[in-house]
Formats: sequence, C-alpha cells, structure tokens
Amino acid sequence: MNTSLSVKWFLGATAAMALQVLFLRDIAFANVAFCFIYVWVIIKAPMRVATPLLLVVAFFSGWIIDVFYNTHGLHAFGTVLVALLRPTFFRILTPANGYDERSEISLSEMKWLWFFPYVGLMLVSHHLILFLFEASDLAMFGLSLVRAFSSAILGLLVFGLLEFFNRDQ
Repeated sequence: MNTSLSVKWFLGATAAMALQVLFLRDIAFANVAFCFIYVWVIIKAPMRVATPLLLVVAFFSGWIIDVFYNTHGLHAFGTVLVALLRPTFFRILTPANGYDERSEISLSEMKWLWFFPYVGLMLVSHHLILFLFEASDLAMFGLSLVRAFSSAILGLLVFGLLEFFNRDQ
C-alpha cells in the first residue's frame, strides 16, 4: 500500500471519527435519517488493503462510536460485517478490464457509475444491520427499514458532496 495513500486514509479516518463523535451524534432528519460519516473509514480504505487490517480498523472505529453512543457493540458489529462484505461488493462491481492496483476509491477516478453503487451497497448494508439489530423487534421492522434506507440516501448525498469538493486532491 502506498505510504502517502495510507497517511491520507489515516488522517481522513481520524477526521471522520472526530466529526461523527463531536458534531453528528445528535443530528437526525425527521428522526429517520442519520448521517454516519464514520463508515467513510471503511468505504475509502485503499483497494488493496489487507482484509485482516481492515477488520481491525473497522472494529476499532465502530467500537469508538459505540463508546460515545452507548450502543454496546452495534456499530462495531455493523462496521466489521461491512468490512467483511467489501471484497464481495468489489467482485460484484468489477469493471470489464478489472481494477488498477494503484486505484483509489474516489468519484474522480472510478466515475459515478461505479462509485455510487459501491457506496450505496456499503451504506445500505451497514444501516440495515445497525437499525435492524438496534430495534431487535419485529414490530419495529418497518421503521428500521425506513431509517436504514433514508440514512443511506442521506449518506449518498453527503459522501457525493465530499467527493465533489475533494475531487482535485
């Protein structure tokens, strides 16, 4: 893994975690759409990062959120499961000519036809896991689905804006 890319990933991960804990913790739109920007740590991980390292990073990033949200491992579980699903999503979305080993996951490099389905799959998976396990009751199933999909749409908008403003770097 390229050193500058790993430093950039680490700094971005630190910023996302701080933003989530300090500002986004208590923000919700209509009590159904939540912005979990910390998932960006897993989404933007370099393409060739080793899966065991990604799982460790996913666990600790989810665990940090769990500590501040008092959710007893829900975020850690969701983040680790999404990190495990990430290679499957890569296989599903593989372009005809494959991936370049130096590729970076970004809107400018991967284009919107690959980037948004990838981010959408990651966010929907994470949010479904998180909200369904959080409710843990079939009576809340409908509300959990609404929360998961509305939060995923909000996440797509936020991550699209982040990529739009970060495209030159």
